[in-house]
Amino acid sequence: MYIPRYWVRATGQVPTALDRPYYEIVAWGWSNEDRAGAEQKAHERLAAFAQRVQQGLDLNRGYAYAGKPLREEIVRELKGRGGDPAGVVTRNSYGSLVLNTAGAMFIDIDLPESPPDAGFLGGLFGKKPSVSPQDALLATLREGLQRASSGSFRIYQTAAGFRVLATDRTYDPRSPEAQALMTAVGVDPAFLHLCRIQESFRARLTPKPWRCGQRLPPGQHPRDDQGDRASFAQWLAQYDQACQSKATCKFVESVGWGKVDEEIQPILDLHDSATGAGAGLPLA
Repeated sequence: MYIPRYWVRATGQVPTALDRPYYEIVAWGWSNEDRAGAEQKAHERLAAFAQRVQQGLDLNRGYAYAGKPLREEIVRELKGRGGDPAGVVTRNSYGSLVLNTAGAMFIDIDLPESPPDAGFLGGLFGKKPSVSPQDALLATLREGLQRASSGSFRIYQTAAGFRVLATDRTYDPRSPEAQALMTAVGVDPAFLHLCRIQESFRARLTPKPWRCGQRLPPGQHPRDDQGDRASFAQWLAQYDQACQSKATCKFVESVGWGKVDEEIQPILDLHDSATGAGAGLPLA
Protein backbone atom coordinates (compact mmCIF):
# COMPACT_ATOMS: atom_id res chain seq x y z
CA MET A 1 0.00 0.00 0.00
CA TYR A 2 1.14 3.53 -0.69
CA ILE A 3 -0.62 5.82 1.79
CA PRO A 4 1.76 8.64 2.78
CA ARG A 5 2.04 9.50 6.46
CA TYR A 6 3.55 12.97 5.99
CA TRP A 7 2.10 15.89 4.00
CA VAL A 8 3.48 19.42 3.56
CA ARG A 9 1.90 22.39 1.75
CA ALA A 10 4.00 24.83 -0.29
CA THR A 11 2.73 28.10 -1.77
CA GLY A 12 4.17 30.57 -4.23
CA GLN A 13 3.49 33.43 -6.64
CA VAL A 14 4.23 33.28 -10.35
CA PRO A 15 4.42 36.42 -12.54
CA THR A 16 1.90 36.35 -15.36
CA ALA A 17 1.01 38.37 -18.43
CA LEU A 18 -2.64 38.44 -17.41
CA ASP A 19 -4.64 41.26 -15.78
CA ARG A 20 -3.11 40.56 -12.39
CA PRO A 21 0.65 40.79 -11.73
CA TYR A 22 1.03 37.29 -10.29
CA TYR A 23 -0.70 33.93 -9.99
CA GLU A 24 -1.05 32.15 -6.60
CA ILE A 25 -0.13 28.47 -6.73
CA VAL A 26 -0.27 25.70 -4.12
CA ALA A 27 1.43 22.30 -4.15
CA TRP A 28 1.32 19.42 -1.70
CA GLY A 29 4.22 17.08 -1.11
CA TRP A 30 4.09 13.70 0.56
CA SER A 31 6.39 11.08 2.03
CA ASN A 32 6.23 7.84 3.97
CA GLU A 33 9.63 8.44 5.57
CA ASP A 34 9.62 11.90 7.15
CA ARG A 35 8.37 15.48 6.97
CA ALA A 36 11.58 16.66 5.30
CA GLY A 37 10.93 14.35 2.35
CA ALA A 38 7.38 15.65 2.04
CA GLU A 39 8.62 19.25 2.16
CA GLN A 40 11.17 18.58 -0.57
CA LYS A 41 8.54 17.02 -2.81
CA ALA A 42 6.17 19.95 -2.17
CA HIS A 43 8.75 22.45 -3.37
CA GLU A 44 9.66 20.29 -6.37
CA ARG A 45 6.01 20.14 -7.40
CA LEU A 46 5.60 23.88 -6.75
CA ALA A 47 8.52 24.59 -9.10
CA ALA A 48 7.00 22.34 -11.75
CA PHE A 49 3.62 24.08 -11.42
CA ALA A 50 5.28 27.48 -11.69
CA GLN A 51 7.03 26.45 -14.87
CA ARG A 52 3.75 25.29 -16.40
CA VAL A 53 2.04 28.59 -15.51
CA GLN A 54 4.89 30.61 -17.02
CA GLN A 55 4.63 28.54 -20.19
CA GLY A 56 0.89 29.19 -20.37
CA LEU A 57 0.01 25.53 -19.73
CA ASP A 58 -2.85 24.13 -17.67
CA LEU A 59 -2.15 22.84 -14.15
CA ASN A 60 -4.22 19.71 -14.81
CA ARG A 61 -6.68 20.33 -12.02
CA GLY A 62 -8.74 17.19 -12.31
CA TYR A 63 -10.57 14.47 -10.55
CA ALA A 64 -9.46 13.96 -6.92
CA TYR A 65 -8.19 10.45 -7.70
CA ALA A 66 -5.91 11.54 -10.55
CA GLY A 67 -2.14 11.61 -10.39
CA LYS A 68 -1.33 11.42 -6.69
CA PRO A 69 -2.25 9.50 -3.52
CA LEU A 70 -5.10 10.79 -1.39
CA ARG A 71 -4.24 13.20 1.43
CA GLU A 72 -5.84 11.40 4.36
CA GLU A 73 -5.03 11.08 8.07
CA ILE A 74 -3.84 7.63 9.12
CA VAL A 75 -5.99 6.56 12.09
CA ARG A 76 -5.06 2.89 12.55
CA GLU A 77 -2.80 0.25 11.01
CA LEU A 78 -3.42 -3.50 10.84
CA LYS A 79 -0.53 -5.94 10.61
CA GLY A 80 -0.78 -9.06 8.51
CA ARG A 81 1.25 -12.22 8.19
CA GLY A 82 4.95 -11.63 8.88
CA GLY A 83 4.30 -8.14 10.21
CA ASP A 84 3.57 -6.61 6.81
CA PRO A 85 0.74 -4.04 6.73
CA ALA A 86 -2.57 -5.68 5.82
CA GLY A 87 -4.75 -2.63 6.20
CA VAL A 88 -4.77 1.05 7.09
CA VAL A 89 -7.78 2.98 8.38
CA THR A 90 -7.74 6.59 7.16
CA ARG A 91 -10.09 9.56 7.51
CA ASN A 92 -11.14 10.93 4.12
CA SER A 93 -11.71 14.53 3.07
CA TYR A 94 -15.31 14.61 4.32
CA GLY A 95 -14.54 12.97 7.66
CA SER A 96 -15.55 9.33 7.17
CA LEU A 97 -13.26 6.46 8.15
CA VAL A 98 -12.04 4.35 5.22
CA LEU A 99 -10.43 0.90 5.32
CA ASN A 100 -7.56 0.56 2.83
CA THR A 101 -6.34 -2.99 2.30
CA ALA A 102 -3.24 -4.47 0.73
CA GLY A 103 -4.85 -7.66 -0.53
CA ALA A 104 -8.46 -7.93 0.67
CA MET A 105 -10.46 -6.95 -2.41
CA PHE A 106 -13.38 -4.61 -1.80
CA ILE A 107 -15.57 -3.58 -4.73
CA ASP A 108 -18.27 -0.88 -4.54
CA ILE A 109 -20.89 -0.66 -7.28
CA ASP A 110 -23.44 2.18 -7.29
CA LEU A 111 -26.98 2.00 -8.61
CA PRO A 112 -27.44 3.60 -12.04
CA GLU A 113 -29.37 6.83 -12.07
CA SER A 114 -32.95 6.30 -13.22
CA PRO A 115 -35.24 8.80 -15.01
CA PRO A 116 -37.11 10.72 -12.28
CA ASP A 117 -40.57 10.19 -13.85
CA ALA A 118 -40.20 6.50 -14.72
CA GLY A 119 -42.35 5.29 -11.81
CA PHE A 120 -45.05 7.89 -12.38
CA LEU A 121 -45.34 7.18 -16.11
CA GLY A 122 -45.49 3.43 -15.49
CA GLY A 123 -48.44 3.86 -13.13
CA LEU A 124 -50.12 6.34 -15.45
CA PHE A 125 -50.20 3.88 -18.34
CA GLY A 126 -51.07 0.85 -16.22
CA LYS A 127 -47.80 -1.00 -16.62
CA LYS A 128 -46.95 -3.70 -14.09
CA PRO A 129 -44.22 -2.77 -11.59
CA SER A 130 -40.82 -3.85 -12.88
CA VAL A 131 -38.00 -5.34 -10.83
CA SER A 132 -36.56 -2.74 -8.46
CA PRO A 133 -33.20 -1.21 -9.40
CA GLN A 134 -31.68 -2.76 -6.27
CA ASP A 135 -32.86 -6.27 -7.16
CA ALA A 136 -31.74 -5.86 -10.76
CA LEU A 137 -28.27 -4.69 -9.74
CA LEU A 138 -27.95 -7.48 -7.17
CA ALA A 139 -28.84 -10.10 -9.78
CA THR A 140 -26.37 -8.62 -12.25
CA LEU A 141 -23.68 -8.45 -9.60
CA ARG A 142 -24.28 -12.04 -8.48
CA GLU A 143 -24.13 -13.33 -12.05
CA GLY A 144 -21.05 -11.24 -12.83
CA LEU A 145 -19.12 -12.62 -9.86
CA GLN A 146 -20.04 -16.21 -10.70
CA ARG A 147 -19.07 -15.72 -14.33
CA ALA A 148 -15.79 -13.87 -13.67
CA SER A 149 -14.42 -15.97 -10.81
CA SER A 150 -14.82 -19.29 -9.01
CA GLY A 151 -13.93 -17.65 -5.68
CA SER A 152 -15.94 -16.76 -2.60
CA PHE A 153 -17.50 -13.34 -2.03
CA ARG A 154 -19.69 -11.53 0.50
CA ILE A 155 -22.21 -9.02 -0.84
CA TYR A 156 -23.38 -6.05 1.23
CA GLN A 157 -26.02 -3.44 0.51
CA THR A 158 -24.95 0.22 0.82
CA ALA A 159 -26.93 3.44 0.69
CA ALA A 160 -25.95 3.88 -2.96
CA GLY A 161 -25.77 0.28 -4.19
CA PHE A 162 -23.71 -2.74 -3.18
CA ARG A 163 -20.28 -3.72 -1.88
CA VAL A 164 -18.36 -6.94 -2.44
CA LEU A 165 -15.56 -8.48 -0.35
CA ALA A 166 -13.56 -11.38 -1.83
CA THR A 167 -12.94 -13.77 1.06
CA ASP A 168 -11.17 -16.89 -0.23
CA ARG A 169 -7.85 -15.24 -1.21
CA THR A 170 -5.96 -11.99 -1.54
CA TYR A 171 -5.41 -10.00 -4.74
CA ASP A 172 -2.79 -7.53 -5.93
CA PRO A 173 -4.72 -4.27 -6.56
CA ARG A 174 -2.47 -3.49 -9.55
CA SER A 175 -2.78 -6.90 -11.19
CA PRO A 176 -4.65 -7.39 -14.48
CA GLU A 177 -6.65 -10.12 -12.73
CA ALA A 178 -7.96 -7.77 -10.05
CA GLN A 179 -8.60 -4.98 -12.52
CA ALA A 180 -10.48 -7.35 -14.84
CA LEU A 181 -12.67 -8.68 -12.03
CA MET A 182 -13.58 -5.20 -10.83
CA THR A 183 -14.30 -4.08 -14.38
CA ALA A 184 -16.49 -7.15 -14.97
CA VAL A 185 -18.89 -6.12 -12.20
CA GLY A 186 -19.07 -2.46 -13.19
CA VAL A 187 -16.67 -0.57 -10.93
CA ASP A 188 -16.17 3.17 -11.53
CA PRO A 189 -12.98 3.63 -13.62
CA ALA A 190 -11.82 6.34 -11.18
CA PHE A 191 -11.87 3.75 -8.38
CA LEU A 192 -9.72 1.40 -10.50
CA HIS A 193 -7.24 4.22 -11.04
CA LEU A 194 -7.07 4.95 -7.31
CA CYS A 195 -6.42 1.28 -6.52
CA ARG A 196 -3.42 1.36 -8.85
CA ILE A 197 -2.04 4.61 -7.40
CA GLN A 198 -2.45 3.65 -3.73
CA GLU A 199 -1.73 -0.04 -4.38
CA SER A 200 -4.72 -0.90 -2.22
CA PHE A 201 -8.47 -1.48 -2.16
CA ARG A 202 -10.89 0.82 -0.29
CA ALA A 203 -14.11 0.50 1.71
CA ARG A 204 -15.81 3.30 3.64
CA LEU A 205 -16.45 2.25 7.26
CA THR A 206 -18.52 5.11 8.67
CA PRO A 207 -21.43 7.14 7.25
CA LYS A 208 -21.11 10.17 5.03
CA PRO A 209 -21.74 13.15 7.35
CA TRP A 210 -24.65 14.61 5.37
CA ARG A 211 -26.45 11.26 5.51
CA CYS A 212 -26.58 11.44 9.31
CA GLY A 213 -27.42 15.12 9.64
CA GLN A 214 -23.87 16.44 10.06
CA ARG A 215 -21.96 19.18 8.27
CA LEU A 216 -18.58 18.66 6.64
CA PRO A 217 -15.56 18.77 8.95
CA PRO A 218 -13.76 22.10 9.37
CA GLY A 219 -10.34 22.45 7.74
CA GLN A 220 -8.26 19.88 5.92
CA HIS A 221 -5.65 17.32 6.89
CA PRO A 222 -3.02 18.02 8.12
CA ARG A 223 -4.46 20.49 10.65
CA ASP A 224 -1.33 22.22 11.91
CA ASP A 225 -3.12 25.10 13.60
CA GLN A 226 -4.26 24.52 17.19
CA GLY A 227 -7.56 26.27 16.56
CA ASP A 228 -8.23 24.03 13.55
CA ARG A 229 -7.53 20.95 15.64
CA ALA A 230 -9.90 22.11 18.38
CA SER A 231 -12.68 22.81 15.87
CA PHE A 232 -12.17 19.41 14.28
CA ALA A 233 -12.24 17.64 17.66
CA GLN A 234 -15.60 19.25 18.40
CA TRP A 235 -16.94 18.23 14.99
CA LEU A 236 -15.63 14.68 15.42
CA ALA A 237 -17.42 14.20 18.74
CA GLN A 238 -20.72 15.24 17.14
CA TYR A 239 -20.11 13.09 14.07
CA ASP A 240 -19.22 9.99 16.11
CA GLN A 241 -22.41 10.42 18.13
CA ALA A 242 -24.53 10.73 14.97
CA CYS A 243 -22.95 7.58 13.52
CA GLN A 244 -24.31 5.47 16.37
CA SER A 245 -27.79 5.37 14.81
CA LYS A 246 -26.64 4.51 11.26
CA ALA A 247 -24.94 1.64 9.43
CA THR A 248 -22.69 1.97 6.40
CA CYS A 249 -23.69 -1.36 4.86
CA LYS A 250 -25.81 -4.46 5.47
CA PHE A 251 -24.75 -8.04 4.78
CA VAL A 252 -26.94 -9.57 2.06
CA GLU A 253 -25.54 -12.94 0.98
CA SER A 254 -22.48 -15.01 0.13
CA VAL A 255 -21.55 -16.07 -3.40
CA GLY A 256 -19.35 -19.10 -3.99
CA TRP A 257 -18.28 -21.82 -1.63
CA GLY A 258 -17.96 -19.64 1.47
CA LYS A 259 -14.25 -19.95 2.26
CA VAL A 260 -12.64 -17.18 4.34
CA ASP A 261 -8.86 -17.02 4.10
CA GLU A 262 -6.98 -16.53 7.38
CA GLU A 263 -5.52 -13.25 6.08
CA ILE A 264 -8.99 -11.98 5.19
CA GLN A 265 -10.72 -12.89 8.47
CA PRO A 266 -9.35 -9.96 10.55
CA ILE A 267 -10.24 -7.55 7.76
CA LEU A 268 -13.75 -9.01 7.51
CA ASP A 269 -14.24 -8.79 11.29
CA LEU A 270 -13.10 -5.16 11.42
CA HIS A 271 -15.22 -4.21 8.42
CA ASP A 272 -18.43 -5.83 9.65
CA SER A 273 -18.03 -4.40 13.16
CA ALA A 274 -17.16 -0.85 12.07
CA THR A 275 -19.87 -0.64 9.39
CA GLY A 276 -22.65 -2.17 11.49
CA ALA A 277 -23.22 -4.76 8.76
CA GLY A 278 -25.39 -6.92 11.00
CA ALA A 279 -26.96 -4.23 13.18
CA GLY A 280 -30.14 -3.65 11.14
CA LEU A 281 -29.75 0.14 11.26
CA PRO A 282 -30.67 2.59 8.46
CA LEU A 283 -27.94 2.88 5.84
CA ALA A 284 -25.95 6.09 5.48
